[in-house]
Amino acid sequence: MSITKRFILQLGAIALPILIFIGSSLYWQLESGLSSMTTDLHSRTLANVVNELESDLRDQIQSINDVALAQPPLQTQLLSQQRLLGRTLLVMNHHGELRLLLPEDSRPNGIEQSILERFQSIFTVGSFQFERSGVMPVAHQFYSVSVIPVQNKLWRGMALVQELTPAKLKTLGNASELIGSISVTPESQLGSTISIPIATFSGEPLRLSATFHHWQAMQKNQLLISLMAMFVLAIVLMLAVMVFHLWRQLIAPAQELSTLLKQHQANKDWHKPVVMKGSGATKGLSALINSLSLEIANSHLFYHTALNAVSDAAIMVDRHGRVTQLSPVAELLLGLKTDQVWQKQLADIMPGNSGAQLDAMLVALLNGSQVHEEGRVQLAKAQLAKMVDFSITRVDDRSGSCLGAVVTLKDITRSELLKRELKRKAQYDVITGLFNRQSFDQHLAQLESDDGQHAICYMDLARFKLINDSCGHEAGDRMLKDVSDAMQRCLRKSDFLARIGGDEFALILTNTTALEAARQLKILMDKVRGITLYWDSGSYTVGLHIGVAFHRGEESNPREVFKDAELACQAAKSKGDSQIHFFDSLDQDLAHQRNAPAWAMKINEAILNDNLVLFFQPIEAISHKTPKRRMEILLRIREENGSILAPAQFIAAAERFNLMPTVDRAVVRKAFEWLARHPELWDTQVMSVNLSGTSLSSDGLVDYIDELVKSLNIPTHCICFEVTETAAISNESRALDILHALRRRGFAFALDDFGSGFASYGYLRQLPVDYVKIDGCFVRNLATNAKDYAIVKSIHDVCRVIGIETVAEFVEDQDTLDQLNAIGVNYAQGYGIGRPKDLETYQPDLPSPEEAMQA
Repeated sequence: MSITKRFILQLGAIALPILIFIGSSLYWQLESGLSSMTTDLHSRTLANVVNELESDLRDQIQSINDVALAQPPLQTQLLSQQRLLGRTLLVMNHHGELRLLLPEDSRPNGIEQSILERFQSIFTVGSFQFERSGVMPVAHQFYSVSVIPVQNKLWRGMALVQELTPAKLKTLGNASELIGSISVTPESQLGSTISIPIATFSGEPLRLSATFHHWQAMQKNQLLISLMAMFVLAIVLMLAVMVFHLWRQLIAPAQELSTLLKQHQANKDWHKPVVMKGSGATKGLSALINSLSLEIANSHLFYHTALNAVSDAAIMVDRHGRVTQLSPVAELLLGLKTDQVWQKQLADIMPGNSGAQLDAMLVALLNGSQVHEEGRVQLAKAQLAKMVDFSITRVDDRSGSCLGAVVTLKDITRSELLKRELKRKAQYDVITGLFNRQSFDQHLAQLESDDGQHAICYMDLARFKLINDSCGHEAGDRMLKDVSDAMQRCLRKSDFLARIGGDEFALILTNTTALEAARQLKILMDKVRGITLYWDSGSYTVGLHIGVAFHRGEESNPREVFKDAELACQAAKSKGDSQIHFFDSLDQDLAHQRNAPAWAMKINEAILNDNLVLFFQPIEAISHKTPKRRMEILLRIREENGSILAPAQFIAAAERFNLMPTVDRAVVRKAFEWLARHPELWDTQVMSVNLSGTSLSSDGLVDYIDELVKSLNIPTHCICFEVTETAAISNESRALDILHALRRRGFAFALDDFGSGFASYGYLRQLPVDYVKIDGCFVRNLATNAKDYAIVKSIHDVCRVIGIETVAEFVEDQDTLDQLNAIGVNYAQGYGIGRPKDLETYQPDLPSPEEAMQA
């Protein structure tokens, strides 16, 4: 509806009823006022008539008195005057007879005679007892009557009677123009006419009633009509002025604004300003509308830009669930344009059951209390199924009323396929197609709740590294594929095979016995050994080492069982090519290897808790006397209960888990700290500290020792580092660099366990060592074994020529000591010299070797 029609309707529906109400109220007010004024006028007119009537009655009394007192000539004159006025005088004699009192020589007329006859029966003697006057009815006529008692020899009283005719009444009060008719009426017979009480001579009370001329009412109506006409004219003029003003100031600009806004809406030109003519208020309104339109245009621009920039498909729907807008991504995903889906339901535009499913969720969301829903559906499109994550968010206005919803769709097909591929790669080995280590660990964990007996196997290929090194990884991959295929052909469906490393495989033979497992593994091993790889004019074969351990329900942990299988595989390697070894808990070597991780944890805890303890064992000079005393620092671990653990129990674990560099640094630090606390021994004591081969290969060892020497301020000449020949030669160049660096800083070196490794005498010329410690295996039986004697003598002679002093280990008796003295060995160490003791108990004045042997 247009603004003009709406204004006219509102004017007719609201203004006109108000106008009619006001006019009616004014009319009734005027009517009531005029009626009140007319009634008041009529009442005053009647009151004037009554006043004149009462005045006339008083005049009658006076006239009677005058006549009564006058002498005959004057009395006759007065009676003539009263007769002319239409008044009749009556007298009552002492006999109670009523007579006419007339002028002399006058005869009564018909009226006077009629009055006398009418009043003859009315007046009595008592009527003249006192003076009074009033109106009384006689024979349907009304008369004004005045009586007085008189003292006269002839008369008892006098009465003056005058008929009150309507004409007579009209003359009273000068109201003949107003009064239509006037009469005296008994109170019991009074109608609806205006009346006023009058003095009554006797009998029923009387009232004076009158009717007035109709021209007064007509005048009143004319006055009312004139006033109403003037009022209506004034109202119409005011309305006309108001309508003209409103039309010019509001309706016409509003129509113009409505037209312009419709054009902007049709052309989507919200960014263009609206130009309006009119007053300042109109221009202010247009400026405000332009500001709001610009905000709307910017909001639409931002909305469309954001909608186009969203990477997910977005579908806008109204509160009825009908589509209103598709983002470009949504158009691409659905293969439809916005104008094709306008006002359609989701079930109509999305293929398969996904549209109906989303439509049902959307309807529930729009009509319920929930404002968000998300999930995943499968979108079938042109024989291609797509996985789509959807999110539906309801949009409410500030009052909480639903405006619609935003449906976002994210195509996750590629990511899901990638996840599946990654999951497959995470579970399977890429080269062989077997399960990988992660899948094997998961399957292994599932055995914890399995009560069956299963053989868990650790398998390692032999000579596989030769193929990789000789022919490259492509040939190695080919061999791995052939091996895995051969293994799979030998297994049951219930068995589980996985590749867990470069040339390592894991196998679980379910619900089997040791005999059945041995037979099956022998077949599998033979199949693998029978594989030949031909590559670059060469042929290659591999062997297979298999370690087997059994999981027997809740009695064992499958992970620990697999570790046992790994230890058994190492034992199989030590047997030779392509061997099978079953783990036995009674095997001491395997038991030590099995406990190695626990020992490694103990070593770490000992280092962190400072539970490493240093022991010392003295080294005594044999063939010569020297003022300096020597000792070797040995390592122990103190447990929480106070017991001391020998190195044979944990050194192997430390070497296996590469903890020796940390252990060596801890020993060096504690030894240097002890030496720093005993400066009195710096000139008379040489302390030997062991360094492992891994420490010689580690970075930062020299810097660490330099930092300790600097911070503790100790001399280097009283410290000798012992290294085994195997450690020094296995990484010769790196070890030589460290040895020379420490040698330049003043440290001495001893080559430990010489003769037990693979060193030759040629290395002695290259290594910067000051001492060679002859391995105890040659010293222990030196007194009874000529070969050992010859070897020890040979080592000493060579060292003497080169300039290196010798130390014999494992010296346990005097005979051995005598033989060493005969050979010329410089120093001796062993239980025959002194047993290891806690370093904190060290006393510098130790007994001589001879005294120790006697003790």
